[in-house]
Amino acid sequence: MGRARKATKARGRMRFDRKALLAFLFICLLLLFNDLGEDQALVVDVIDGDTIVALTDRGQRETIRYLLIDTPELHHPNRGREELGEEAKGFNASLVLNNKVRIELDKQERDKYDRLLAYVWVDTSQGERMVNEALVEEGLALPYIIPPNGKYLNAIMEATKRARSRNVGLWKRAQGRIFTPDQIYSELPYLAGSFVTIKIKIDKIEKSGSRWILSQGKSKCRLVIYDNNEYLLPVKDSLIGREVKVVGKVAASHAGAEIVISDPAQIISKSPAGE
Repeated sequence: MGRARKATKARGRMRFDRKALLAFLFICLLLLFNDLGEDQALVVDVIDGDTIVALTDRGQRETIRYLLIDTPELHHPNRGREELGEEAKGFNASLVLNNKVRIELDKQERDKYDRLLAYVWVDTSQGERMVNEALVEEGLALPYIIPPNGKYLNAIMEATKRARSRNVGLWKRAQGRIFTPDQIYSELPYLAGSFVTIKIKIDKIEKSGSRWILSQGKSKCRLVIYDNNEYLLPVKDSLIGREVKVVGKVAASHAGAEIVISDPAQIISKSPAGE
């Protein structure tokens, strides 16, 4: 009888050990899932079009900056409120505020302000939707490339094409505002932060730090392409000697005015070389 009781206890311990092992493995899988860049969170505040505050299921309060996009500013110390900034914030809030979202990270977890960098997904009546992509598709954001992050860059660029084709948001605002570089510079106090179409003949391309400057003569309004944008670097050299129309946001700089090109779709037309 003694041996039988010992055998029964041993089998009981084995069953217990199996349950403990399974529980341990389940916890490890959850931790692995989070380490791979996935988490659930409740959005408690919307700062602007591309920044939110959320409480994660792990009890952390995080400020989250959307990856791969840039919406107009609302709180910038120098640029103030830009065109479509309120609309971008409102659309963002309509999707995520007081809702549970799924947070997906890329290769870089945080920016220099310690904000979490993420793709944010929300459930809608049409299924799960990436908020980053939705803002671009509504013409309320443009691509914003900061390597090494780029997992969904193709999706963001396709959304840019759809927004341009639908003529919504910034694309619609810029359609009837066609200016030369000199006109933009002369009206800079009124045009800064607005979306326009610039008509410019590129006769000079030069490197300045991490940026390529595309300019016409001595005009104080230039186009800018960042040197980490692999989709535009091959395009820039083909623009020399051409007259182009480019949609973008006017910004004041120390050298005058500038418009950043972050996506090929912003170049809406170009003349043959030499014309």
